[in-house]
Amino acid sequence: MGGKIEEGLIFTYKVQTKYTVGMRNIVFTLIALLGITVSACAQNKQAYRIEVNLSDLKDTTLLLGYHFGEKKFIADTAQLDSQGKAVFMGDTLLPGGMYIVVLPQRSYFDILVGDNQNFSLSTSASNSLEDLTFTGSSENTAFANYQRFMGKKQEQMNQLRTQIQQNEGNAEKEKEITEEIKKLDKEVNTYWDKIIKENPNTLFANIIKSLKPIEFPEFEIPEDASNADSLRWVLSYQYNQNHFFDNIELTDSRFIRTPFFQSRIDAYFDKTLLPIPDTIIAYADKLIDQVRDNQEMFQYIISHLFSKYQNSAIMGMDAVFVHLAEEYYLSGEMKNISESLKQKIAERVADLKPNLIGQIAPNVSMRDSNNKLRELHAVEAKVTIIYFWEPSCSHCKKVTPELRKLSNKYKDKGISVFAVYTQGEQERWMDYIKEKEITNWINVWDPYRSTNYHKLYDIYSTPILYILDKDKRIIAKRIGIESLERFIEEELKD
Repeated sequence: MGGKIEEGLIFTYKVQTKYTVGMRNIVFTLIALLGITVSACAQNKQAYRIEVNLSDLKDTTLLLGYHFGEKKFIADTAQLDSQGKAVFMGDTLLPGGMYIVVLPQRSYFDILVGDNQNFSLSTSASNSLEDLTFTGSSENTAFANYQRFMGKKQEQMNQLRTQIQQNEGNAEKEKEITEEIKKLDKEVNTYWDKIIKENPNTLFANIIKSLKPIEFPEFEIPEDASNADSLRWVLSYQYNQNHFFDNIELTDSRFIRTPFFQSRIDAYFDKTLLPIPDTIIAYADKLIDQVRDNQEMFQYIISHLFSKYQNSAIMGMDAVFVHLAEEYYLSGEMKNISESLKQKIAERVADLKPNLIGQIAPNVSMRDSNNKLRELHAVEAKVTIIYFWEPSCSHCKKVTPELRKLSNKYKDKGISVFAVYTQGEQERWMDYIKEKEITNWINVWDPYRSTNYHKLYDIYSTPILYILDKDKRIIAKRIGIESLERFIEEELKD
């Protein structure tokens, strides 16, 4: 572990983290805490004191930071004196987690901050990991040894993989190298087990445990099963769904300040679960319920999932956002949320709820190009496409002719286009309908927005496409024109 800070990455100086809807929009700026300086922490009683000794660096500033999701934040600064010594100290315990000591050239190395926050370390700026030693922290000594051990094993693994590639086609040699890989893997796992046993109840042991893959049981498959492999896959998938976090101590809030915990959560929701809103909601609630007794972890996971699904690119995931908003934010379970933020969340939920996939599309009645009142729910069609557009929109200029082709192709199969012109220039609208030869559409407008369609369908840009089934239930929305035909075909099959 350890590494180099990317050029341009600036840190936020934070001692305590608050979880809000805007967590992912935190601005990274190095600021001084109002009324607080490092010297103010130099009191008789020190809750934490971490001494750093560098053999080849002096008279400069070091930073003590910590991982938080994909970001890094600063907890403290210290001045390196003429002897290469600096001390991070404060009268309040640091939140536990994986911290980084950042050197002037933007390189850093990792340390663990747990219950013991009074220790010293020695190393060099030129070879920080290899020269790293600790006094007064057996946990960090074991952690440094682990990093060096894994570095060597990774190098060996890379060499074996190279040999596999070089001996492709040589079955005997490939088998020999594969056995070496298995042996190496077993050696690493034995080392991990030793760490867990020798460092009970420590952050280090919990981290190592979390790296171990879950072990699948032997599933009982009926001997006469014709689809044994498929059945085994389904059982494995279901087991993984329910046991993905078995090796992670979810009540250990120190995981929040590690570089991998957020990515593990994302891997679960992005790669392990099927991208179906009801599935995501059910397993989100299950995960949240597991950490309910730990307020810090509880608030973090809700906040992260809320941000994740706030603007998801996957169609239908706005239902997850609405659920999390209502269940945890608007209900008051999320603490330290201002009334103004609650109001904004409530307004966004109100915008999304009427047009969630699976809902009956809000009914609207608008005047068509012949000034006749046309009602959406009165349209008789197997598939109704609602198209929100306006002539000057560059994307609409591409979508409109493609949609015309599709509507002509399927006009005898039961599809109808309910095209909503979103502007107020009637003459321009009428000319465009004739010019683009879309007179066979139901062309409607609401220049004064009296139907409130822009709120009911969450229209803040164009073009926007919705697809409704014969019962006017929303089956797809905000899709690209290139995906439209596939949805039409699927719906016409039924």
